Amino acid sequence: MSDFFVLGLGNPGRKYAMTRHNVGFIFVDRFLKKYPPFSVTEKVDYVLYAVNIDGINLSVVKPMTFMNESGLVFKSLYPVNPPIVVYDDLDLEIGKLRIRPSGSAGGHNGIKSIIQHLGTQNFPRVRIGIGPKKGDAVDHVLGHFTPSEFLIIDQVIDICVEAVPVILKEGIESAMNKYNSKVIS
Repeated sequence: MSDFFVLGLGNPGRKYAMTRHNVGFIFVDRFLKKYPPFSVTEKVDYVLYAVNIDGINLSVVKPMTFMNESGLVFKSLYPVNPPIVVYDDLDLEIGKLRIRPSGSAGGHNGIKSIIQHLGTQNFPRVRIGIGPKKGDAVDHVLGHFTPSEFLIIDQVIDICVEAVPVILKEGIESAMNKYNSKVIS
């Protein structure tokens, strides 16, 4: 088992592939292009990609449950260290990224599920802005990015791919100082 876990949140299936709610899955796909896995484990409720970055063993995980049940992966995965969770944030505008060491769910059902299953809200997060919402929140998060929005998200995902190894190697404070002030427009 790896020393570190990174979970990219999203909903499984083609229908949801490029929706705002799936930026965590988009992150995982991009991360694995830069850091190809040396093994892949597919289970009913998750896909785990084993990666090594400069001697650090890392499990990169896509939960295969729907977003609201993301925490179910912790019924069979037992992280040694708190997992780093990468997910969409409706309260941050597109182009913003926020790295935090812990916090509440902030209304995000995937994070609520993880907090419930881990029994703590003390785990690092990389929040990717998908707001401001336009109309109904569910319709917004399950909607697709416009082409101009996706150009911005594409750049933010690249920054996330840079930031996660910094969290692992230098710590959360260093990553927050380097990346929280960046805004893509």
